[in-house]
Amino acid sequence: MAIAEDTLKILNVIGAGLIGLERMKAVQALQKQGHALKIGRVLDPYQPNLPSYAATYGFTPIQRMEEMLDLPCDLLVIACPHDIATEVACNALRKGHNVLLEKPMGRSLAEAEAIERSAAEGKGQLRLGVNYRFMPGPASLRQDLKENRFGSLISVNIKMGHGGKSGDERTWKLDPVRCGGGALLDPGVHLLDMIRYLLGAMPTIVGSQSWSGFWRTGIEEEVHIMGHIDSTLIGLQVSVVSWLSTFEVIVLGTEGYGRINGRGRSYGPQIYRRGLRWGWRGGKSQIASEEEIVNDPCEGSFADEMATILGFEPMIEGTTVELLGGLELMRFYDQCRKSIIVDGNAAKDLPKLTQSN
Repeated sequence: MAIAEDTLKILNVIGAGLIGLERMKAVQALQKQGHALKIGRVLDPYQPNLPSYAATYGFTPIQRMEEMLDLPCDLLVIACPHDIATEVACNALRKGHNVLLEKPMGRSLAEAEAIERSAAEGKGQLRLGVNYRFMPGPASLRQDLKENRFGSLISVNIKMGHGGKSGDERTWKLDPVRCGGGALLDPGVHLLDMIRYLLGAMPTIVGSQSWSGFWRTGIEEEVHIMGHIDSTLIGLQVSVVSWLSTFEVIVLGTEGYGRINGRGRSYGPQIYRRGLRWGWRGGKSQIASEEEIVNDPCEGSFADEMATILGFEPMIEGTTVELLGGLELMRFYDQCRKSIIVDGNAAKDLPKLTQSN
């Protein structure tokens, strides 16, 4: 399908690392679907592969931030390291850009509030990049929860873990200042958001604990959080020292259960199964009695999220996270972090911002 130039939407990207590249791939996927979209400019002075990316995805590299922020576009993707993303987002919002800011919305609640103030000064809108909402397993599980398929909820437990690779301790991702935190912030913010996405509410925190004895860079390396929403028990576990890549959601109710495993790639395909209480009474084992709802390589979440943000049909309503939703998420993160016990002591406050926002 030919793209009509008068309806063409332009997407610019700041940051061409792992997630920035995922967004470029998503644009390419949407183009193949016939959507009127192209990448205009990409800025990343630290990416040696930028010329080859430009040839593959058809954009023009740019060198200066000031010039990038002066260029009009329909959506500006910010996929920078956490320590510079807030300042870039604040400046872009003041300029009136519509921004897709990859999670998290700042390294702290203070940074999230700075982003909120900047958005109020401009006319642009902010969306937070939380692509897990667009994965097929959570979407199906959410629908089952809306239909009360499992009866009264007993508990919801979400677990995510990855172990990184040798040398990560020298990167920004494990730096307590540059990253802004540890496992709870990244990738843990996905889990915090997943609770709100599935249940429509944030839990009350009743206990938490962290462990940090491998990377030893000053971050929390594994975090366990316990809480509740009314009478439903909530458990969250996130780790950057999990040598088995793990993504798991288990929902238990009085009438049955649902369970998700995997999120594609090294985590394996995303499989969502649901089962009845005592399903084995049908003459099968409990596992054999389960119904498989989703079995998907889980490769389309970035493209589906971007399509919804840009207004391409079919839009997935109620899934994007806007500025106020991102601020609520960071308030919840702040509560969780303050509750963490590290080696018997409450978590320390993060260093003050050096940016002038």
